[in-house]
Amino acid sequence: MNFRHLVLLLILPVSQAQPVPPPEQIDLPAVLDLARAGSPRIALERQDIELARAERRIASALPNPTLSYARTRPGSGAALFDGSRQQDVGVELPLLIGGQRGARTEAAERGIEAAQARVQLSANELAAEAGAAHVGLLAAQLRMELVAESLRELQRLRGIVAGRQASGMASAYDLLRVDVELVAWRNRLADARAELADRQGQLAGLLGYADWRPQAVGELRPLQLSAASLDAYIAPLALAARREEEAAIAATEVARSERYPAVALQAGRTWTREPYGATSTLGLAVEIPLLDTRGGALDRARAQATTASLRRQLAEATVAAELQRYQTQVSERTLALAAFEQDVGQRLPQLRQMAEDAYRLGRSPVIELLDSTRSRYELQLSRIDLVAALMEAQLRLQAARGALSSTGP
Repeated sequence: MNFRHLVLLLILPVSQAQPVPPPEQIDLPAVLDLARAGSPRIALERQDIELARAERRIASALPNPTLSYARTRPGSGAALFDGSRQQDVGVELPLLIGGQRGARTEAAERGIEAAQARVQLSANELAAEAGAAHVGLLAAQLRMELVAESLRELQRLRGIVAGRQASGMASAYDLLRVDVELVAWRNRLADARAELADRQGQLAGLLGYADWRPQAVGELRPLQLSAASLDAYIAPLALAARREEEAAIAATEVARSERYPAVALQAGRTWTREPYGATSTLGLAVEIPLLDTRGGALDRARAQATTASLRRQLAEATVAAELQRYQTQVSERTLALAAFEQDVGQRLPQLRQMAEDAYRLGRSPVIELLDSTRSRYELQLSRIDLVAALMEAQLRLQAARGALSSTGP
């Protein structure tokens, strides 16, 4: 069982108030799955879909009839048919002759689609943020391990320098210089630990879990991106804007249908006692739109539809710009990492051995030995930053394409 399956098995129902955090050790695919499916943040977003479905049920309901009943006993004069008592029963049924019910139902359906698109957009964005946070956490762990390794290396070098000082081949300055370097790297280790704690809190906060101190597992290496065409994906930002525009257009149709006068079918029966007599009535009640033609509601709906259209155009332009931006970042950072590996990566072990041999033979001072050690670890830290930046750019590119909506990178 891999980490993704373990996380999905531990996901609790959205109704539970205090969700149990995922396991402490978690890899990138499990983080993406958790962000898309199991995060309390997305569970909260999905309530908008339930609200939209409730709106559809409301919109598809038929209007209720109104029942009226009256009983009269005239104090003076006579009732209908000269009766001493009169009873009236009436039923009034609203008629939606303007297609209001169909327009409302259609608008509610578009509202559901818009809510689903918003949830998909939120899940895609959260997956990108959580994935980047996981990459940052993994890089922070590796940086802390590398700084700790550098401290152990400096402790070993201190032993060499101390041995040479005891034999008269090194000065007290050499040993003091190593001790100063050790202090500097101890400070860097404290900073690395603080960064690690910050990255853990960032990932836990993004996914919405309290008291969770995740440990990133996996290898820090560039992602294998899908070779599929961009046409195979629909950018969630553009899709959500498109669905919002469709919902706004449907709302315009609702406002237009609501301008039809309200019509109600009326039926009633009246009967008397002493003597008995009865009569039935059937008629229509029609609203006369003299004071309010409900044109303002239609104007508002049209303005909202125009606004949604402009937002859709802006979203499509934003998606195009983001795709170009992240594609450029991925390309440039891939080239930078390849150049680093070719020019520097393979020479680091030689740099260590050459510097240490030169110091042991007395061909270089301790400053050069420390400078070599520092440079070697600084370069390894730079490589971690290069790979982490490339992975984050790849995740952002996948998110802009919509490839993080339902599948992993």
